[in-house]
Amino acid sequence: MKRIITTALLLMIALGAMAQGKYAVKSGILKTKTVAGGHETFATQYFDDYGRKESVKQKMDIPGMVSYDYYTVTKGDKAWMVTVTDGKRSVKAFDNPTPDLTFLKPSKEIMEKYKMQYLGEEKVMGKTCKIYSYEIKQNRKPVLWTVSVYKGVPLKTIIKSGKKTSTITVTEFKENASVPQNVFNTSK
Repeated sequence: MKRIITTALLLMIALGAMAQGKYAVKSGILKTKTVAGGHETFATQYFDDYGRKESVKQKMDIPGMVSYDYYTVTKGDKAWMVTVTDGKRSVKAFDNPTPDLTFLKPSKEIMEKYKMQYLGEEKVMGKTCKIYSYEIKQNRKPVLWTVSVYKGVPLKTIIKSGKKTSTITVTEFKENASVPQNVFNTSK
């Protein structure tokens, strides 16, 4: 009897933890393309533990000058910018500005806090996505985000800040992929 109760409690804790994740997918690797100001950049996004850990990796090459990788890592309410140049790491910690933002059944409080609106559905990469718009203040100015999400995971994002527009599109999505844990490393 004790074993059954213990098993039931562990199952409830595990299901509760899963329900509190950001995504309805355990892990993933996404390749993205960003178009901003007529320029294209590419990145790889990793997430694990239903979105509780995320990392976006970009590579910057300035021919003849420098080449470096940088990661933005988020874990809950904390975030880090990790830069690797010539094998040397630098790490800057900061508060995650949106630790509670989720598109999996967003609460009334979240909807109000971010002025979130449900706009409908669309197909992205052959997957049916829910479309939401929301607002975040950056330097006291409103930035409007429109996202198309699949199981909570943004597959397309349009960001409007003043007269500037950026579009981030997922070009490849490996759902429930084995994610290398070193991409979440925030040590120096």
